Amino acid sequence: MVAAAVASAAAFSCRPEPGLGSIALARRGALHVVDLATCRDRIVGPSGPGLVSFGRGGNARIVPPPAGITSPNGRLAAHVRVSRDWWTIVVREGGTSREIYRVTRHYRVVTDDTGPIELLGWSGDSRWLLFVIDPDGSGSIQADGLTLRAVSLRGGKPIRVARMLVYRDYLTWCGNRLVFTAGRDRIATNRKRLMSASPPRWKPQPLVALPRRSWGSIACVPGGRSLVAQSQPTSTNPSFFATHWSLWRVSLDGTARQLTSPPSGFADESPRLSRDGKSLLFVRSHKGRGKLYTLRGRRLVGPLLSFGNNLGYYGHHDWWRTAAWSAAR
Repeated sequence: MVAAAVASAAAFSCRPEPGLGSIALARRGALHVVDLATCRDRIVGPSGPGLVSFGRGGNARIVPPPAGITSPNGRLAAHVRVSRDWWTIVVREGGTSREIYRVTRHYRVVTDDTGPIELLGWSGDSRWLLFVIDPDGSGSIQADGLTLRAVSLRGGKPIRVARMLVYRDYLTWCGNRLVFTAGRDRIATNRKRLMSASPPRWKPQPLVALPRRSWGSIACVPGGRSLVAQSQPTSTNPSFFATHWSLWRVSLDGTARQLTSPPSGFADESPRLSRDGKSLLFVRSHKGRGKLYTLRGRRLVGPLLSFGNNLGYYGHHDWWRTAAWSAAR
């Protein structure tokens, strides 16, 4: 870690807004921390591979890609072991490891069940693992969606949940329910449904009855009774910037109301909520250039901070891959 330095706030086109904490942002080889109350910008170290995060004590850092994933109860760790013959899900507890599920690396015909395993997360009760299989390790197949699966720690045959694009911001836990954006096709705006499922049956159910709309990035509201999701009328336009996402509040009983109405040519994306649930941050983008806004109650404030450029992929943009919010849950 290098010594902290003060950079020019003007480089980020910042507008002060007290009460929102700080944003850590990786840009041009450096990790910046911008105080949203004062727009003071500090360089706290170099950027690098991994996710931007605020650790204990509120210090910003780059977290290297993990070798495995830790359960919500903190007692278990899962990873995929690759050997000459198998891809194997292994769970470790204390000094003991056990195999949960494996896929052979020897096959003649490519199917939905043959290929590398990618772990996506744990169930909230730490009793199930969520994962996908990438047929033959094909990036092209993965781009059009993979089958979300759940396997019990007791082992046995995994349960197929639904087909979805494998984006980390397309699934979240709300209470004891997994909420996720489902659907085939790499175009993010093409017939993507908002679904939910719960263990042990994992039967997917539509969360909201608006069939002419597509859904994208989601975030659970603290308390687990509702979420914020980006949505727009369904479209087959493959242009990366032909989106017009707005943000919606969706309750787990299926009721929904629109929160934002971006101007024509703009999209509201990547919602994040504060720990107390009173502030919603999101990025309003135009042709791949994003600026940070906040919705506090019904008061829209912004732009607060320039987030730079994000090419995305067929209408999907994850603006938080290179940024973190100190007040987030």
